[in-house]
Amino acid sequence: MKHLERRERTWAQSAGALLQLHNHVCPATLQAMFNWDDVRYFLTLQRVGTLAAAGTALTLDPTTVGRRLVKLEEELGARLFDRTPNGYVLTEAGHRLLPRAERIEREALGVERDVAGEDQKLEGVVRLTATEMLTTRFIAPQLRRFRERYPEIQLELQCTNLDVNLARREADIALRLARPTQEDLIIKRLSFIHLGLYASLDYVDRFGLPKESLAGHQLILFANTRPFRRENEWIEARMDGALVALRSDSVSATYSATVAGTGIGLLPCLVADHDRHLIRVPVEGAPEPRQIWQAVHKDLRDSARIRAVLDFLGKALTPPADTVSAG
Repeated sequence: MKHLERRERTWAQSAGALLQLHNHVCPATLQAMFNWDDVRYFLTLQRVGTLAAAGTALTLDPTTVGRRLVKLEEELGARLFDRTPNGYVLTEAGHRLLPRAERIEREALGVERDVAGEDQKLEGVVRLTATEMLTTRFIAPQLRRFRERYPEIQLELQCTNLDVNLARREADIALRLARPTQEDLIIKRLSFIHLGLYASLDYVDRFGLPKESLAGHQLILFANTRPFRRENEWIEARMDGALVALRSDSVSATYSATVAGTGIGLLPCLVADHDRHLIRVPVEGAPEPRQIWQAVHKDLRDSARIRAVLDFLGKALTPPADTVSAG
């Protein structure tokens, strides 16, 4: 709660310092509008488009967001959103207000990042966003070691493949399998993820281990979506009449299904090579390895708790040279 209270104070102070009067809104009304909550509610609703999504993003009941919006519009004497079947859409007055609200947000977040970047205490919350596979297979199994060393640092893990805006403090650190493109980030490539085909011991007992061909075997493929196109094309070129037992957009689900004997799956070698339930399927070649990219906003690089998490991630995701499996 302390970091949330500090954040609200920072926003309130920054908003007050950065107010610029609008020609059609009196100073007292504009001052009332631009506090932390009003900026937050206005911008969130503008970005997500519905009260339900805004409530989720703000961890509030949607009716609360709706009431605050009505109150804000009454204070300003202007309708900021049109209510349409497809969601909330900015009116002309809302569009005039938007750049001012965004400017206050940028400046306030800059102040917040500056304060956080100077914090040399090994305590507080660090928000880490990573893909499901990186979180469940690489990070979570090693969190006990981090917790024992830094008991006062609380990690918040957000498992998503969606873009997260680090400048808006939607997260402090991001791990992605594609190089981030946002500005003002310190970006580092941590490692490569080599992939290989694996089968469970139970599967091999029932169907045998493929020798020269995958013909007649059951395969687990990834979903037919763009993020998995590279891996799917590689394995589909080698199917040779094999049957598709399952498709999934979750690497963790694919891993679990492979361990359960559902079929042969394409898995991260660094994890699967050390799983006693799995055996590597001997096939020629391997798909192009994925790269793990780490990103943090430049204003946070000197924060002690951020550095502690970055150091932990570097060790957790960078395997010793003699354990890397190139296929």
